[in-house]
Amino acid sequence: MNFDQLKEQWNNEDNNVHIPDTIEQLKESKHPIEKIQKSMKKEFPMQVFAIILLAFFPQILNFPISQYVIYYTSYVMLVAISSYYSFGFYKFYKQTELYTGNTKNSLWKIYHELKLNMERYQSFGFLLLPHFMITLGLEFYKVLAKKGMTFENVTNSYQHTLIISVLIGTIAMILNIVLWTKYIYGRHAKQLENILNEMEE
Repeated sequence: MNFDQLKEQWNNEDNNVHIPDTIEQLKESKHPIEKIQKSMKKEFPMQVFAIILLAFFPQILNFPISQYVIYYTSYVMLVAISSYYSFGFYKFYKQTELYTGNTKNSLWKIYHELKLNMERYQSFGFLLLPHFMITLGLEFYKVLAKKGMTFENVTNSYQHTLIISVLIGTIAMILNIVLWTKYIYGRHAKQLENILNEMEE
C-alpha cells in the first residue's frame, strides 16, 4: 500500500484525523533540484569552452611575444583556481543526483549546500577579476607601445579616466556575477526555501 492509499484509508476511518502532505511537499522539491541540475549541465561546457578560449587571447589580441610570460602565468593560476571550484561544483552536482526526496533533513542539506555553492560560485567569479585586469593592462600597454609611448608619457587626466573606467568596470562585473548567480540558482533556492517553510507550518 502506498502513501496516498494509506492517507485515504486513514481519512475515511476518522474525518478528524488528517495526514499532512509532507511527502508530497518533498516530492515537489525534486522539481527545483532537477532545474538546478539542468542549469549546471548547461553551464559546465560553457565554462570549459570559455577557459580554453582564454588560452588564445594573446594571439587573438595580438600581444607582443614578450608579454606572453605575464599572460600565461596569470592564465595558469586561473586554470588552477577554476579546477578547484569546478571540482566543488561537481561534488555538489553528484549530491543532487543522490537526493531522493524521502526526508525533510535531506532537503535541508541540499538547500544549505546550494546556498554554500552559490557563495562559492560568486567567489570564483570574483577571483577571475585579477586575470581580466592583467589582460586589460597588457592590452593598454600594447596600444601605448604602438604609439611609441610609455606609462610615464600618459597625462594625469588620461590616467584618472583609466582608473575610473577600471573601477566602474570592476563594479559592473561584480554586480553581473551577483545578479547572474541569483538568476541561475537563486530562484531555485527560493523555491526550496518556500517548500521547507510550508513544511514547518
